[in-house]
Amino acid sequence: MLSVDNIETFYGNIQALKGISFQVPMGAIVTLLGANGAG
Repeated sequence: MLSVDNIETFYGNIQALKGISFQVPMGAIVTLLGANGAG
């Protein structure tokens, strides 16, 4: 299992992530989607 707890990320003075937490069970397939060109 992948467990992520309370992630925070800044780009300069801009906070991109605040308090993000999630769990991914073993064997699960997960996709993170964002705006076109987001990375």
